[in-house]
Amino acid sequence: AVVSTQSTGEGHGFREIHQNSNDFNLMWCGCHVKPYTLRGLTELQKVNHFPRSYEITRKDRMYKNYMRMRQTMGAKHFDFLPVTYVLPSEVNEFYSTFQRERGYWIAKPVASSRGRGISIISHPNQVSLEDQVVVCKYISNPLLVDGFKFDLRIYVMVTSFDPLRIYVFNEGLARFSTV
Repeated sequence: AVVSTQSTGEGHGFREIHQNSNDFNLMWCGCHVKPYTLRGLTELQKVNHFPRSYEITRKDRMYKNYMRMRQTMGAKHFDFLPVTYVLPSEVNEFYSTFQRERGYWIAKPVASSRGRGISIISHPNQVSLEDQVVVCKYISNPLLVDGFKFDLRIYVMVTSFDPLRIYVFNEGLARFSTV
């Protein structure tokens, strides 16, 4: 059964209010909350996004942060991503690497989700430089489950950063590719 956030909230005594009201306990939104909104929250008001969460949810920002951590902590601790570039800013580096490492690459829009806009390319001219895209060397021998590529989704709730408090939901989601 599919359970929505709204029906779950209503089942626990929450009700929806006008979007301009400040009389709430929980703000649930599908976008990043502006800093001035966050600064105006009381101690008892909670939001389903934390400040600058796009630093780990946008592909380009996640990669830049990964590279920063790799530089800080060392390559032996951060060696789990394939060769990656953010285009168009790193297009020359991508072209240079492609000349040495031909083969398939995967191109993904930096701020998209649910597989939208992903393509497998075999030549740099197959990537449009009109929009920001992350390109990664395609892994030729990925881990498979019954012959299918997959990814895992683990759901967590971060209730505090200082001290750090994270709750991990006891169930997750496995997504399988069918193409």
